[in-house]
Amino acid sequence: MEVVIAGAGSIGLLIGSYLAEAGWKVAFYTRREEQATIIRDEGIKRIDAEGNECTFQVTAETEIDKLPKTAPWIIAVKYSGVASLISIFEEREMDNAVMFIQNGIGHFNLVEDSELSTVFFATVEHGAGRLDDRTVSHNGVGSIRIAPFRGAENVFDPLRLVHSSKFPVEIVEDARRIVLRKVLINCMINPLTAILQLRNGELLEQKHARMLFDELFIEISNAFPEMQESLPKDAIEEVCRKTALNQSSMLKDRLNGNSMEIETIVTAVIRMAEKKGSPLPVLKTLEKILFVLDGR
Repeated sequence: MEVVIAGAGSIGLLIGSYLAEAGWKVAFYTRREEQATIIRDEGIKRIDAEGNECTFQVTAETEIDKLPKTAPWIIAVKYSGVASLISIFEEREMDNAVMFIQNGIGHFNLVEDSELSTVFFATVEHGAGRLDDRTVSHNGVGSIRIAPFRGAENVFDPLRLVHSSKFPVEIVEDARRIVLRKVLINCMINPLTAILQLRNGELLEQKHARMLFDELFIEISNAFPEMQESLPKDAIEEVCRKTALNQSSMLKDRLNGNSMEIETIVTAVIRMAEKKGSPLPVLKTLEKILFVLDGR
C-alpha cells in the first residue's frame, strides 16, 4: 500500500519507519529539497531505546506532482502548517483521504470549514526525537489511536496490520474524544516541561515539579469530568514514564527558538473549560508564562 506523509519531523519519521518496515511504499512531502534529497539517497533511520539501528528505503519530494496521485496522506506537520496544506488540497481538487496527527485541538475548525471529503484524526503517545533530517530515535513505546471523522471509514484499516508490541495501533470511533484526550495530556505535560526545562519523566521525579503536576491534573480533571474514566492520573503518569527521556514538543520549540504551540493546546483548553464554568487558574498562569517565554 502507498502512503504520503507530510512532514518529516520526529513523528512523521517514526510512523514512516514502521510503515516502511511493514512493506508500505512511503513517500514524504517535505518543505526543504535538502531533506528530501538525503531521505531519497540514504533512506530513513530509526534508533530504538536499546541503540539498535534500522534503515528503510523510502522516497521524498517537495513537489506534489511527483507524489503518488491516489495515495492516502498522513499529515504530521505543526498546526501552523495545516491551513496551507488544506488550501493545496482544495485548489488542486485532490480527493485523497487525509489523516491528521495532532497535539492540539485547533485542526477541527479548519477541517470542518474545508472541502476535504475523507478525513481521519489520530493521536500519538510515543516518545520520539528527530536526530537529523533522516534519523529518529524511538525513546518510548506509546500508542497510536485513529478515528474516522468524515467520509469513508475504512481507508486506514490496513494500519491494523502494522500493529505490534513496539508500535501499537488502535482504531476507535470517536475522533473528538481521542483528540480531546490527547490535548488534555499535553496540557498536563507540555507547559510544565517547557517552563521548567525538564524531560517528561522528570515531572514525576522532582519534588516541586511533581507538586505542580498534581495540582494541574486535579484542576483539569475537575473541569472535564466526562474524561475522568478514560484519563485517570495513572494514565498520565504512564505517558510520562513511557516517554521519560523525551522532550515535549513545546520544550523542543523553546530550546530551538521556535514559536510554541500555545494557542492550539493551552489556550484552546482554557477556553473550552471557561465555557463549562471552570476558569483553570493554574493553567492560565502557565499560559501567561509561556507567552512571555515565547517572546510574543
